Parts: sequence; structure tokens; C-alpha cells
Amino acid sequence: MRIDDYLRKIGAADAPGATIDALRRLHLAHRETFLFENLSIQKGGRVSLALDDLQRKFLDDGGGGYCFEHNTLFGAALRDLGFTVTSLLARVRRGPSEGWMRTHMVLRVVVAGAPWLADVGFGGFGLLEPLPLSEGATAEQGGATYALRREKGMWVLSMADRSDTKTDMYEFTEDPQTAGDIEIANHYTSTHPASMFRRTLTIQRTTREERTVLRSEAIVRFRDGRLTEEPVDRTRLRTVAQDLFGIELPGTPLVFESEEH
Repeated sequence: MRIDDYLRKIGAADAPGATIDALRRLHLAHRETFLFENLSIQKGGRVSLALDDLQRKFLDDGGGGYCFEHNTLFGAALRDLGFTVTSLLARVRRGPSEGWMRTHMVLRVVVAGAPWLADVGFGGFGLLEPLPLSEGATAEQGGATYALRREKGMWVLSMADRSDTKTDMYEFTEDPQTAGDIEIANHYTSTHPASMFRRTLTIQRTTREERTVLRSEAIVRFRDGRLTEEPVDRTRLRTVAQDLFGIELPGTPLVFESEEH
């Protein structure tokens, strides 16, 4: 791991050792530095989780990625810094429950003997900082209140906004996952025709003040605990991506455009 390059990139070159303060700082710095996006998929490429490829993409090329990329890179950095890290797989609670599957990666990080949930890869509405992995843990972060609860032997992470609208984000267990487990989930998520990452373009930026999410036909903003959404005409998608994120999309059809029925 090119740990010095990584720390400089996220502006945390002077971060202390394996402490909870350091974990919080690194987590937030990573979130605010790198975009969440699925451009590799939408351009028809593949998603590599090899550390050298991730470092080249994030540190050298100024790119971002989705959960498997973000949390693989972040986990490698934490291990280099002396943290005890376990990779886990979660089911995103989106749509009917029979369609939930383990296609989201999160991290269990032990600090001073206590476990924490770390996740820098859920996109705009994910955690800004780690959360204690304990029943009833809550934290207000960037206008949202996150909470962990136990349900039928699983952990469930939820988010509530200022209007107390509560959304379950994902569920997971603490079963350690191998690199092979992660690779299989990554392969499905990046290549299966039913995957939302093939059916939709997304580019997302997260800061403490605002979460900005561009999807194929809408811009969603979350600020001061309130959500706003505005439609984006498909003909303006490339202009909006450039204006909001400095991303130049190809003029040729993206995967979601070419696979539409």
C-alpha cells in the first residue's frame, strides 16, 4: 500500500496512530476526497479490485469508484496504519426483500478492543464517520441521524432526516468474507444485466455540508437534513456531469443508454 501517497491525497499526512480519533478523521477525509461513481462500468470496462489498480485509479488518475473499490482501498490503508480490519458483505434494503442480496461491502474495524462499522463506499447518503458496532448506537452526521439495531441475528443500519423520515439502508452479519467472496459480489454487481450499476449512471460527491447525487435523470441534494430533487433532461446529462463534478462523459452511449429496452 502506498500509504504516504494515500494520506497526502486525503490531506491526513499527519494522522495519529490506530486510534478512534484517527479512524474518524481518515473516514471523513476519504469520503470528502473521492467521488462515488460507476463510470468504469458505464463506459463498458471492468472493475478491478487489485490494490495496484485501485491506487492508480484513485491516487494517480483522480478517479473514484463504488463500494468494493472504496472499501478495499480504505481497508488496505487502515491495515497499514495498524488497525484490525475485517471485510463484511451487506444486503442493501432496496425494493422487495426477496431481491436483497450481499452486494455491498463494509468494514469491521477494531479499535482498543471495541468494534466499529466503517463504510466509505455507500455513496452520498452513507456514513461520514464510523459508528460503534453496538446495539442502539446512533450518531448525527451531516444532517442525518444514523442508527444500528439488531434484527433476526443481523445488524441493520438506518438513516433518518430532519423530518424523521427513517430509511433502512442495509443489513449485515459479522461473518468474515474472503477476498474471493468480495470478488464474486463485485463481479455480479458490475456485470449482471439486472444490477443497478449497469442500469443507471451515478456520480456522487459527499461533504459535511452537502451530499450531491447525479443519477441518469435527476440531481438529488441533501443539505441541512433536507432532500431536494430536480429532473435532468437526458440531453443535458453530459453538461451537468461536467458542471457539477468536472467529469467528461464520452459522446458514445453509456451502458445504461445502450442496454435500455
